[in-house]
Amino acid sequence: MRRMAFLLIGALVLALSAAPAALAQDGDKDCADFASQAEAQAYFEANGGSPTNNVDNLDADHDGQACEDFDYGDGTGGGVDNGGVDNGGGVDNGGGDNGGGALPFTGPNDTLLPAGTALLLAGLALVGGTRYRARHARR
Repeated sequence: MRRMAFLLIGALVLALSAAPAALAQDGDKDCADFASQAEAQAYFEANGGSPTNNVDNLDADHDGQACEDFDYGDGTGGGVDNGGVDNGGGVDNGGGDNGGGALPFTGPNDTLLPAGTALLLAGLALVGGTRYRARHARR
């Protein structure tokens, strides 16, 4: 019985420790979330962005300039002078119009982690109950 209690507590602690990481992904930003390169750069710098710290993966080439190749459509897409070369703007992923090259969110919804935890705990309780009955039926 102690072993089963230990497993239940371990599963609960593991599930609760994973919850903040899973829920923190909702705040992830990409270039399409900003109105201009200047706004993206301000966010990047305000959150500690640098050539060595790529905040929210906004700096693809790790030069300290956030969203420099993203096409904002108003001439602010290339925050850095690129010598008059047209770099084509944002990334075309072939997925239709989904925010100017931003990938669609395909992560878990808010009910997936609690549902998985409930299934895990129910399975452990079922195994524990079965073993408990088997032990006491022998007496």
